[in-house]
Amino acid sequence: MKLVSSGLALLSLGLIGCQNPIKDPIDSIVQVVTNPQKEIQKGQQQYPIALAQSGGDLTQFPESTKYLSRLIDTLAKSANSAFPWEIRLINAESINAWALPGGKMGINYGLILAAQNEDELASVLGHEMAHSIELHGTGRETFGSLVGLATQILEISISEPGAKPGSNRLIGLGHNILMGQYSQSNELEADRIGVDIMIRAGFNPEGAIGMQEKLAKLGAGGNSLTQKILGTHPISRERLQAIRNIVKRHPNLSYDRVENTEFTKVKAEIEASAHILKMIAEARNQSSKKDFREALKILEKAIKASPFEHSFWRLKAEILVADRKPTQAVIAALKVRKLNPLDPISELLLAYCYQASGDKKNARIAKARAQQLMK
Repeated sequence: MKLVSSGLALLSLGLIGCQNPIKDPIDSIVQVVTNPQKEIQKGQQQYPIALAQSGGDLTQFPESTKYLSRLIDTLAKSANSAFPWEIRLINAESINAWALPGGKMGINYGLILAAQNEDELASVLGHEMAHSIELHGTGRETFGSLVGLATQILEISISEPGAKPGSNRLIGLGHNILMGQYSQSNELEADRIGVDIMIRAGFNPEGAIGMQEKLAKLGAGGNSLTQKILGTHPISRERLQAIRNIVKRHPNLSYDRVENTEFTKVKAEIEASAHILKMIAEARNQSSKKDFREALKILEKAIKASPFEHSFWRLKAEILVADRKPTQAVIAALKVRKLNPLDPISELLLAYCYQASGDKKNARIAKARAQQLMK
């Protein structure tokens, strides 16, 4: 095989979600009227919000960061795409990935662990790239509302009318709240184009079948974890058969299957930190139950083990302000800004913490900085 080189609540991202081919007239219109530069700008504006809402990006995984960047570059070259592609590793165990307009992407560590090989991983990323390239998000407004919501929150006030200081109404605690779906034809088109992208990049299209079979098997379980993973994007028999038919169109291709050592190293790197990631998940779980004391106790252990993950500190600030400890929350939010100074969502969180503590002057300053960074 060839290989070349938690923020604000209310919005999140969905993928893998339709079953039967239906002609979608909106796509042809979007292809004609959409300006690629506007797509790039839109994705850049949405990216910080999407990262925060998906669980926060993980920055202290060097093997994963380098590998995913090279993998996306390889797929992008085969797709002949001019978008400035970027991908981040997301702190979430669910089997998920997403692409914003203009080439901004996220992939959950859970998906990497679930992939048996590079081909399976490339099939999902190729699928998501296809959504972005074909402007599916623009056509369906799947992601367009992210910018609108962020702008609305920034333009009103850090505290919504009626929101009490210290409440967690605007705080996401890293949870996905609202999931969007593509149309049925969008999904099948992304499957077809995604397979084409991975083949031209030198990957075995059988990986697309393997990953879909894995997801279909999970979907048949019906337990709560499965619903968390697949709740908004079920895998149907029809879609699985359609992917098999797509792969059958390339019967004469041969692949020299050599497992890439980088992929193995990435999985090992994530597995080595599995205990830390599980602590973060449990801290979120406890905070959702309003057991903030226990959540902070667990979170402190995770931060001690990995003190430079900005999304861990952001979660701490969110929990502290929800627990009505805004002064401590400000300290945690300042740490977030130090670790990730160009993130508008962290700046907005800092403004909220200041507001909750009664420091309206610094809240206004932080809010203004958030607005500037969002441009």
